[in-house]
Amino acid sequence: MNLDVASTSRPFAIAFPGPGAAARRIVGASCESSWLAPFEEETWLKMVDADRWYREMFEASTVGLALADEDGLLVLANDAYAAIVGCPRERLPGRSSREFTHPDDLAQHAAMEQIMDDATARGESVHVEKRYLHADGTVRWGWISASEVPGPEGKRWTMAVVHDTTDRRRVEDDLRVAAQTDALTGLLNRRGWRDRLRQLTTPSGSEVAVALAMIDFDRFKLYNDKYGHGRGDRLLVRFSAAAAELLGGRATIARWGGEEFALVMPGVGSTTMDAVLTELAAVVPDRQTFSAGHTTLRRGESVDDCFDRADMLLFQAKRDGGARSYSDGSRRPGE
Repeated sequence: MNLDVASTSRPFAIAFPGPGAAARRIVGASCESSWLAPFEEETWLKMVDADRWYREMFEASTVGLALADEDGLLVLANDAYAAIVGCPRERLPGRSSREFTHPDDLAQHAAMEQIMDDATARGESVHVEKRYLHADGTVRWGWISASEVPGPEGKRWTMAVVHDTTDRRRVEDDLRVAAQTDALTGLLNRRGWRDRLRQLTTPSGSEVAVALAMIDFDRFKLYNDKYGHGRGDRLLVRFSAAAAELLGGRATIARWGGEEFALVMPGVGSTTMDAVLTELAAVVPDRQTFSAGHTTLRRGESVDDCFDRADMLLFQAKRDGGARSYSDGSRRPGE
């Protein structure tokens, strides 16, 4: 990269041949400052080399770099930053990074100015992770380190260093999903179901009902002994697919372990849950049956206590011969 030296006698100015006049003005202003006048020509040339080195480092960096003025408008940005936001580099000067911020993170972007003021007062940089909406419609994550830098005429400008963390986020999301998914059936596993239950559980005192059910296939060990574990696994997979299609968004079903499944439905009572269990019983493959126990979350009750009650009702249904569903109000034989 070549630098244009306007003059080798005092005073002189240098200009980068980079994109936009703003870049040339910045360097020119810095080199025309009065404190340069006493310097010998050799010192000036060393400064030219230093400016060239910094500019080439800026251009070649694989990390996004962007300089914004006091109004938050971009003055300079490198190719790595342009790739993150999905905008041609030559079209970035004069635009705000707000234009490329994901809509859900705009409030965070708006708070950055106050955060920058507070951080500057403490002599610190700002570190934040946010989403960018790429021009192709995809979401890109960026870890931003922003610092205040002096601009022309004593103005306060901002330099942002943006690390593209999209791949890391994708891996984290994949691991999170894998940790909550049953490998055999593709349903939620026990951990995923409990997380979902916490999301659905209403605050204490709410009148909105939450119904829970535990399902266990009847005599499944005999089925495996007769047909083999491979066929038993396929039965669980077929039932899981049929149940997920049947339930849609009405309920969340998870494989609790082995041949046991857990079900949660928000906003319904025992009557509705009983009807749903009847529907599920009709889609069990190979003429197999299951037993179930279901109940509703009571006001002020812990989720664990509610779950234990459903599990006890399931045990009673199994004890009484299976192929049946018990709830709190059921008349159970043998009582």
